Amino acid sequence: MSNQIKEGEIAAALRRKILAAILSSLLFALISMIDGFDWNAFMIVYYLNLMFVLTYGVITSLFSDWISRKISKRGYIREITSFLFHCLFGTIFFVISLISAIFFFIIDRLLVKVKIGWLSVIIALFIVVLVFIIMINS
Repeated sequence: MSNQIKEGEIAAALRRKILAAILSSLLFALISMIDGFDWNAFMIVYYLNLMFVLTYGVITSLFSDWISRKISKRGYIREITSFLFHCLFGTIFFVISLISAIFFFIIDRLLVKVKIGWLSVIIALFIVVLVFIIMINS
């Protein structure tokens, strides 16, 4: 029974983090267009950031949450520890990736309260890929 609960928690965390990657990359790309919106630049920033966050970001986020649970059982301390690990891993490309990691952490924590199924994640990924294909062909 305990093993099934852990597997369910891991699957829920993975679904949440994939969706957080999609949304935080969108927010990051929008914020980076503060000087003026350029559609091509937006798409490049969004998809580059998304690729890094979907691979490196999701893995390090899962690790950050796991290690923070091992360090402290208290919720407040655990969240601070996890945030610090997210920031540490987010400094791989200096300030730019740190900002992306902070957005990812915030959106991930906001999504904790939302029940996310695999269908939602698959639809979101499908939309991302579909837009990418449309943009490449235009």
